[in-house]
Amino acid sequence: MKPLALLTDLTALSCLALATLLLSASPAFAEDPNTLDPSLTQVVESDEEIATPGTPATITAGHVDLGPKFIEGKWTFLARDDTSGHPQWRHIDDVVFQVSDTAQVDLPEEDTYSFIHAQGPVWAIPQSEIAEVVWLGWNTQDPEVVSRLTQGATLVFEGHQGEGDFHAFVEAGNFSGPQELWNSRHKTAQPIHIDTNTHAHANWVFTQPGIHLIRLSLQAQLSDGTNVEDTQVLRFAVGNNADIHNARETAWTQAHAPEAPAQVEEPSALDTHTALPLYLAAGLGIAALGLFTLVFIVQKRSRSRELAAEKIIEGEK
Repeated sequence: MKPLALLTDLTALSCLALATLLLSASPAFAEDPNTLDPSLTQVVESDEEIATPGTPATITAGHVDLGPKFIEGKWTFLARDDTSGHPQWRHIDDVVFQVSDTAQVDLPEEDTYSFIHAQGPVWAIPQSEIAEVVWLGWNTQDPEVVSRLTQGATLVFEGHQGEGDFHAFVEAGNFSGPQELWNSRHKTAQPIHIDTNTHAHANWVFTQPGIHLIRLSLQAQLSDGTNVEDTQVLRFAVGNNADIHNARETAWTQAHAPEAPAQVEEPSALDTHTALPLYLAAGLGIAALGLFTLVFIVQKRSRSRELAAEKIIEGEK
């Protein structure tokens, strides 16, 4: 089967799966993503282990959520590492996310992806989990966090440092195309709202390999009226040649910060995205591996077949 025909057939199957899910799910069922997809159903316990600060960790694949936890009464922005099946909260500054060339994909040619300016392939941490690639999301499910939040939290993108651009977006799955969350080309803070007791994932895209730093601020108002905030820098080693040690040692420079960090009392224009990625990732996105992820995988496999065919032809000469 030719690559184009394969892509067409698989895309049709994906659309059929999405349509079937849309027709079969009642509105009440759709509002509860945890009943739709086991991969997003998780219970966060109050006594989960917290790694000692200064304990380095390199995460190459598997599930990780960014999220808040109270440590000795202090609102703390951490990474919940679930890659071993035994959840452990890690201090973000100790973690390097290694994004190997397994995550390298070609962008779909549709105009809806034109906000990503890339010449050639990009490196994508996908909204839907795939093997050998980090699956990075966020949650607000720690029991104490749930009990002390009033109206959820605000996750603010405060800049990117590295070659090329960084983008985060969710796939709508209802044929409306990707919906942007963060874009490093916009030199302003970009907040999104996260409801209390939720778990979601998005697509994280880097247009160039190398060392990438992303600064995020997690802000909220507690039930006693206190405003809390914790800002952290995420470290990514993108591409097989990216040096883990270099990623760990690279310093964030204030020159890359946006001009006006968002305040927690100013709701984001993207507030409606909170429920949307949950519903789509749990129902539509996972059902067909997400149209975005599916297209990327098919294109990658098609290119692999083309390269294999070229080698066979060269061998016959």
